[in-house]
Amino acid sequence: MKKSKRPVLKIPRSPLENVIEVLAVLGIIVNALILYYYWPALPDVIPTHFGISGEADGWGSKNTLFFLLGMGVFSYVLMTVLNFFPHTFNYLVEITEKNARAQYANARLMMNFMKVELVYLFAYLTWGTVQAALGNASGLDMRIMIVAIIVITVSPLYFIWRMRGIG
Repeated sequence: MKKSKRPVLKIPRSPLENVIEVLAVLGIIVNALILYYYWPALPDVIPTHFGISGEADGWGSKNTLFFLLGMGVFSYVLMTVLNFFPHTFNYLVEITEKNARAQYANARLMMNFMKVELVYLFAYLTWGTVQAALGNASGLDMRIMIVAIIVITVSPLYFIWRMRGIG
């Protein structure tokens, strides 16, 4: 079925989606609170780039921390809006009247997981940058970054795998 002919369904959020939504909003609040709490103590010049080892290798204005918060908010808003239009997503299977509801619910859940993962990644980047700027850490913890990259990569693969088993 072509995208233009796919059924447009209004599917209420599941309890899991509601929990994920709350977690995503909390992640944005935490990111903002980190900035609010530590802002007065931050030097004017902070680490703004970290090499593969996690060590700071670029420096700039502390105002760049607002970029990380902004990216978290942007990711949240974009993925929230996109979730209203699951019939426009790309699917590896044909969408039919029979499987549309389950496929859309699966795709929305994938987007919600990715949303919360990205929000918390940006919150961690803010936290790690602040800690490095204050001298409490030498840089970002690459173990956390590796886990984040794995999670952000594996979770969509899981939902794509699920997609193939739905109707």
